[in-house]
Amino acid sequence: MTAVIDQQPPRIAVARTLLRNRAALSFVALAAIWIIAVVVSPSMGTPATTEYLLQTAAFLGIVAIGQTLVIVMGGIDLSVSGVVALSAVVCAQVAQTGGGAAGVVAALVASALVGLCNGAGITFLKIPPIVMTLASGTILTGVLLIYTNGSPKSARIPLLTTIAKGTVAGIPWAFLVWLALAAVTLWLLHGTALGRYAFAYGSSEKTARAAGVPMRGTTLLLYTGCAVFAGISGLVLLGFTGTSSLTMGNPYQLLSIAAVVLGGTSILGGKGHLLGTVSGTLLLTLLTSLLAAWDFSEAGRRVALGLLILVLLLFYSREARR
Repeated sequence: MTAVIDQQPPRIAVARTLLRNRAALSFVALAAIWIIAVVVSPSMGTPATTEYLLQTAAFLGIVAIGQTLVIVMGGIDLSVSGVVALSAVVCAQVAQTGGGAAGVVAALVASALVGLCNGAGITFLKIPPIVMTLASGTILTGVLLIYTNGSPKSARIPLLTTIAKGTVAGIPWAFLVWLALAAVTLWLLHGTALGRYAFAYGSSEKTARAAGVPMRGTTLLLYTGCAVFAGISGLVLLGFTGTSSLTMGNPYQLLSIAAVVLGGTSILGGKGHLLGTVSGTLLLTLLTSLLAAWDFSEAGRRVALGLLILVLLLFYSREARR
C-alpha cells in the first residue's frame, strides 16, 4: 500500500527531473522561445534567418566553451574579449608577411600565453580570478593599441573565410566547427580526470586540495584552454569580417558568461554541464535577435541581459546556501 502511495504520476516525475537538470531545462526553454519567436515573427523561422542565427551563435559559442571550463571550477575570465581581438589582430598582422598558416599559429600561441599568464597569476600570486583576468584584458587593450599603432590590418585567409561564411547542406561550417569543439570538450570535462578535478575544485577548494586534486596544474590548463577557445573565435571572426579590430571581442565578455549561466552552470562553480552551455548560447542568440527584431536599443538589450544574469546569480547563491 505504501509503495503505491509513494509512486508519483509520470508527468510530475518528469517535471521534477527537468527542474533538477538545468541543462535539459535550458533546451526546453530554447524550444519554447523558438516556437514563440516563430509565431510572433514568422521571419525568424525562415532558412536564411536560421542559418544566420546558427552562424552568429557559433562565434559566441566557441568563447562560451572556454568560459565554461573556468566557471565550473569557481573562476571567471574577463579577458576573453581582449583575447578575441588579440587573436584576430596577430593573425592579420603576421599573415601580411608570413602567410595565413603562420598567422593562425601565431594567434593561437599568443592566446595560449595570455591564458597561461592568467592561470599563473591566480595560482602563484593568489590574485582573485576576476581581478587577474580583468587586469590582463585591460593590459591587452593597451598592448594591441601599441602593436597596431591604432590601425589593425585586414587579411583574407581562405580557410578562415570558408569556416566563417561557408555552408554544407545549408548548415554553416562555423556551427559545425563549434559542435565539434563542444564534443571534444564535453568528453574532456565530463569523461576525464581533468574534468573531475575542475568540478571538485569548484565545489570546495579545501576539500579538493585535501583529496589530492592538482590545483595548480588544473588552473593553468583550464585558463589556457579558455584563452585558446577565445583565440579560435577571434580567428573565425577574422574570416567573417576580413579585418581585425581592437574592439571586436567586446560583446563576448558579458555574453559568454551569460550563455554559461543560462545553460544551467552555477556561476559559483561545481555544478553544470557543457551541453547546457550549447543550449544557453543558442537561447541567448535567439533572445538577442528577438530584442533586436522588436526594436530594442543596444542599451536596452544590455540592461535586459545584465538583469537576467543578476537574477540567475541570486538564484544560484540562494541554492548554494541551502
